[in-house]
Amino acid sequence: MTSPRLSQRGSSSTTRHIASLDALRGLAALSVVLFHVTLIVQQSLDPHWRGIQKLIEMIRLSPLFVMVAGSESVLVFFILSGFVLYLMLSARPLPYALYVRRRLLRLYPPYLVAVLISMALAILLGGHKVAGFGPWINSLWQQPPEAAPFLHHVLVIGNPNAEPYNFVLWSLVQEMQISLIFPLLYGAILRFRPTRVLAGCLVIGLMANAFALLLAHVSPALEQMMIAYLDSFHYLVFFAIGALMARHSTRLGQWYGALSLLSKLLLVVLGLASYTYGHLIIIRLGIASRISDLLVLPGAFMLVLLFSYSASVIEFSRHPSLQFLGRISYSLYLYHGVILLAFLFGLGNRLPLGVLLLLALICIIPLSALAYHLVERPAIAWSRQRAGSGAAAKADTLRS
Repeated sequence: MTSPRLSQRGSSSTTRHIASLDALRGLAALSVVLFHVTLIVQQSLDPHWRGIQKLIEMIRLSPLFVMVAGSESVLVFFILSGFVLYLMLSARPLPYALYVRRRLLRLYPPYLVAVLISMALAILLGGHKVAGFGPWINSLWQQPPEAAPFLHHVLVIGNPNAEPYNFVLWSLVQEMQISLIFPLLYGAILRFRPTRVLAGCLVIGLMANAFALLLAHVSPALEQMMIAYLDSFHYLVFFAIGALMARHSTRLGQWYGALSLLSKLLLVVLGLASYTYGHLIIIRLGIASRISDLLVLPGAFMLVLLFSYSASVIEFSRHPSLQFLGRISYSLYLYHGVILLAFLFGLGNRLPLGVLLLLALICIIPLSALAYHLVERPAIAWSRQRAGSGAAAKADTLRS
């Protein structure tokens, strides 16, 4: 039996804004790096860092938070992934097997190399506590990988604990799982109105969160086994937002262009408020749930919208340094945590924290660029083999 083909019917998307969205991906990756640096500072028990810690808390409550947003930036990644996957499938018919091959070859080799490097460094440098830090840092790199965790990391799908060796890998589990079911979302987008698609994704996500909460109370072990899959249903709406933005690109651009300057400023203010305070609101209410991501969604949407249609933002995004960040963004995301942990566990009991962070920051960009050239570029080439050229290949330039 032959594989079903994914139709290109109904696409109205273009690729004219991909360079600017690539820059957004690079800035979001840099924001994740700075978030983890500030988190390490906040975890420090050294009283000399109290002033900096208070400053970080003030930034967390201001619009400057966009520069050090961690989980919020990951939500931007998910929207961008939905955007680029829609472009890939709408460019021309693709057998499902070829689609999966392209997606996995694009994501998996860099992921696997990062996993192996992080585990190797955990064996070489870990296995001890770093003095002067709280529980988060000292919960990482404590044990050499056993057979089951190693297999979970290699297989990716359903990995119940993706963080002990490289704390960003949880999002790659979600990327790969949602990528596998994305053609179903793509079909729904072609068939149904946007409001129905979004409502359906929201209902699915809310049901998944409710089921996770139920399992946490009645069967924590089963919840641990199921959480990676339930989280994918939760994050599906972010992929849907990106895909709908790609499908209705022309109409969305016309809507944004027709807004008055005051309306655009109001859009930015409300978006920044959503991005900055969305998670905090749920935390202050004492609710432990990923449902707070939905309060961040308008802000993440606003950022993608600006980098798609604001002339000044698009011009800003053309700067060579931002395009460079966009190119290496996947490697930057994969390796920055490994580099930070390597310095902390390798030299954390010998050098002051400020020196360690400075050395790590000096190394992160060059080493990420090296990983991009040695691992990521070959993976991109493999993913494009026998996949043709043209619009489908252009979509890959989002580095998704």
